[in-house]
Amino acid sequence: MKACVIYATRRGSTKRVAEVIAEELKRMNVEVRLMDVNENPPVEDCDLLILGAPVYYERPLPEIRRFIEFHNGLRGKKVALFILCIAEKFGNAGRCYTERRYLRLMVEPIAGEVVAQKVFEGWIFKENPKTIEEARDWARRLFRLLRREKT
Repeated sequence: MKACVIYATRRGSTKRVAEVIAEELKRMNVEVRLMDVNENPPVEDCDLLILGAPVYYERPLPEIRRFIEFHNGLRGKKVALFILCIAEKFGNAGRCYTERRYLRLMVEPIAGEVVAQKVFEGWIFKENPKTIEEARDWARRLFRLLRREKT
């Protein structure tokens, strides 16, 4: 199984979460490539694409959506999506809004199969240890999901 973790970032928090996800998958013997979306990474040989972006100005960074559209909506691919957003600080209402508004903007152009979605609480200055642990946990859940599909 090969997973490609592709991220867009401005201040490094999304890259950090993507690194944690990639590290955790590698720990479980998954072949992983970690790539910045601006490098226009190839996706043909990826069994699972994990795409991540932070939210700025009420939307995920636009380069993620351009990447999806450039690659024909990732047709035929299994895709997991994550965003980082500080709206999580506003409790359940913030989480619901984030999922409904921001994740939808990433899901809409995908022609492949979206197998998982996750909203992580972002940070501005200091890394959030809760988010890092949630990223590890989410990577383990993705692994279990894929393992079940392979059998």
